[in-house]
Amino acid sequence: MNAKLDSVQIETDLEALVPDDRALSHPPLQDRVRGLMERRSLSQARAATEIGASVTALSQWLNGKYPGDVQALEVKIRQWLAAQDRHDAAAGLLPSRPNFFRSPTVEKILAVFSYAQMMGDVVCVYGHPGVGKTKAIQQYRDSNPSVWTATISPNSASLGAALEEVGDAVGVREIGRRKLARAIRRRVENTRGLLIVDEAQHLSVAALEELRSIHDATGVGLAFVGNPDVYARLTGGERSLRFAQLYSRIGMRLFLKGATLGDVRVLASAWGVKGAEEIALLREVAEEPGALRGVSKVLVLAAMAGGGEGVTLKGLRQARANLNVKE
Repeated sequence: MNAKLDSVQIETDLEALVPDDRALSHPPLQDRVRGLMERRSLSQARAATEIGASVTALSQWLNGKYPGDVQALEVKIRQWLAAQDRHDAAAGLLPSRPNFFRSPTVEKILAVFSYAQMMGDVVCVYGHPGVGKTKAIQQYRDSNPSVWTATISPNSASLGAALEEVGDAVGVREIGRRKLARAIRRRVENTRGLLIVDEAQHLSVAALEELRSIHDATGVGLAFVGNPDVYARLTGGERSLRFAQLYSRIGMRLFLKGATLGDVRVLASAWGVKGAEEIALLREVAEEPGALRGVSKVLVLAAMAGGGEGVTLKGLRQARANLNVKE
């Protein structure tokens, strides 16, 4: 009798030492998720959005406390991890792109931003797409203290929506336009900072006036950036009395007609391309809609076609043909 009890006790002890399959499966998968979040600098909120789960569910699952259908959630998580693996594999086939490059046009944009921040003035940078405005904004923001960027879309053109975009950029949230405007003023005053408003052509008149008011009250630098329409928005088309207060505050304006030969040379050089024929072809691409964006795409495709041998004239011609750009 005692021997039988001892046998049962031994089996029970062994079962306690060997976890079941569920306990074994969770830690490795959770570690993979945590590792991916760390590599991509993802917040739990962003990861949950990509997975298609709630932030609460992901947080509970990562801590081994999810009370819902664990299997269903893990199906989504495994699909997300597999998609990331496919993305990484595809990215490995692409040539490494050069980091930010200081083209002549970008240098001009950076100089205007520097003036606006140093002098606490209002500036306007406007021109056609693909000349480096967005890259210049990112570079200036990442290289200088107290610089905030808000991007306006057609959906955020109204006064209230525009203030929400600016509030998010400077890190304040308040309910109601008046409270939000006051919070923005308190946040930016005495900072010697710069607020950059990209795609500013979408701003309504009321939003433009409110941003002017914030500048007047705080002395913060203010940069309106956008397509050629943005300057017309700031002047009212005819510098009418209605826009006089805003127009009179523009201390510097920079019109970017298109990518220059100097821009093309700098971008090409970043890819190791310096031949006269190659530069001439890329110059033609830069004159098409898309400007330097088109040039970058052609260089990427040409580098892929080169099979590790770099960018060649033949590869550039083929890449241009593939993009359906007239030669």
